[in-house]
Amino acid sequence: MRFPMTLGGLTKVTTFGALMGLCVVFPLQSFVVLRHIPVPEMKLLLLGMLALGLLTLLFTVAIAPRAVRVTGSKVAIERLFWPDFEVPLREVIGVEPGPSISLWGKVRRVAGNGGLMGFTGFFHVSGVGMVRLWATRLGVPTVLVRRAHGRPVLLGVDDPAGLERALRRAAHVG
Repeated sequence: MRFPMTLGGLTKVTTFGALMGLCVVFPLQSFVVLRHIPVPEMKLLLLGMLALGLLTLLFTVAIAPRAVRVTGSKVAIERLFWPDFEVPLREVIGVEPGPSISLWGKVRRVAGNGGLMGFTGFFHVSGVGMVRLWATRLGVPTVLVRRAHGRPVLLGVDDPAGLERALRRAAHVG
């Protein structure tokens, strides 16, 4: 079964803002500044900063979560242009409802992406500890997948109740 992860309103605004900043505002600002700078090294530095920003944006788009797929042997987090992140079902020891993601709540970012094309990376969840998070919207309930080995995985999909039922059936956990 496949459970889509559509972008929420704040995620769309954050992504659009970052895209406009990197692709429109920064180049225009750099053009205005660069034409008055006689030092070629400074021009090279600003162009390098622009290239680094665009590469970061492209990487973020590549690893953005699109859906969660539950098969007979694994749970796969589908990403746009990057290999899937997979958890074998034999490692799943528990599935339970997880907290909603909010800007100031039980889920806090430790290392990862906090709104550009989704919420991904390592997050701390009160009462659970450090988890791998894959979500695209705020304010939507999540599903916590506990593993025998490795960090728990917190998944935010459009249908969390359906994902929870599918994972319980596939992993044979209560």
